[in-house]
Amino acid sequence: MSGSSEESRMKETQFDRDIALEPISPGHYGVSIADTWNVLIGPNGGYIAAIILKGMKDTLGDVQTRSVTFHFLSASLPGDANLHVNVEKRGRSLSTCTARLTQGDRTIAMCMATFASARESFTFRDFNMPEVPDPEDVPLEQRMSPELVGHVPFRDHFDQRLAIGPVPPTTDDEGRVGGWTRFTEHREFDDLAIVTISDSWFPGLFARNTPTPLHVPTVDHTVHFLTSAPIPSSGLNDFLLVDFTTSVAQEGYLIENGKIWSSEGHLIAQSRQLAVMLPRGD
Repeated sequence: MSGSSEESRMKETQFDRDIALEPISPGHYGVSIADTWNVLIGPNGGYIAAIILKGMKDTLGDVQTRSVTFHFLSASLPGDANLHVNVEKRGRSLSTCTARLTQGDRTIAMCMATFASARESFTFRDFNMPEVPDPEDVPLEQRMSPELVGHVPFRDHFDQRLAIGPVPPTTDDEGRVGGWTRFTEHREFDDLAIVTISDSWFPGLFARNTPTPLHVPTVDHTVHFLTSAPIPSSGLNDFLLVDFTTSVAQEGYLIENGKIWSSEGHLIAQSRQLAVMLPRGD
C-alpha cells in the first residue's frame, strides 16, 4: 500500500472526533458526547459503546477485542461525561477490562470486555452469508434517508442500503432486517466501527406486525468478534452486510440477534441484544 493510501485510510473522521477522549489520570478519561448521534431518547447505544471500548483500548494498548458486553443503566445526554476503566487482568494473550461511564452522579453504562489475539485452530460455520443484491444495485428508495420510515438523526452518519427484510413502513411476520452499511465519511472497519455498526440499524421488531407502535431501548448488548479487526481486505469504499433477527418477545422484552459480514463473505462478528418494549408516543 502506498504512503498516500495509508494516510487516506488513517485520516481522522467525524466519528473519531466524536469518540475522542481526554486523559485525566490513569484509567480516567473525559469525553464530550456529541449531539448528532441522537435517537428518540438520547444518543445511540452503539456510539456510547464505541466511546467506552476506545477507553479500554487506550488503557490496554494494541489489543484485539474478542468479546464485549454493555449494560445501559440510563439514557445519556449530549455533553460532558467521565469514563473510568479498570484492568481486571492483563495477560500475554488475553486481557479483561471493566468500565463505567457517568454523567454527574448518574451511571450511564457499564461494560466488561475481553481482549485476545487470534489462535491457530480448525474452523467451521453452519450458515452462509445471505444472498442479496450488490450495494450499487440496491434501489434508491431502499437507501436510508430522512424520507424513509425508521430514519433518526444519528443514521446520517451512515450509508445504509436495505437489502434484507421489508422496507418500512411495510411489515411481515419474520422480524428480520438488514443490508449494506458503511460510514458516510468513509472509514476503515476496526473494532470501534464494528461495535457502533452492531447497533446502527433499525430494530428487527419494526419489520413485524405489532399491535401498537413501540420503541425498544437496549438493556444489554454483547458483541463477539470472530475476525480480527481492522478487516484486512476492506477498503474505504467497502460495505459491511448486517443481518438482524428478532424472533422472540416475552414479558415486555425482546432479543435481537445480529451477524456482520465483510463484502468478501467473511463473518466478522455476532451480536445479541436484550431490549425493553415501550409504547411510543408519536
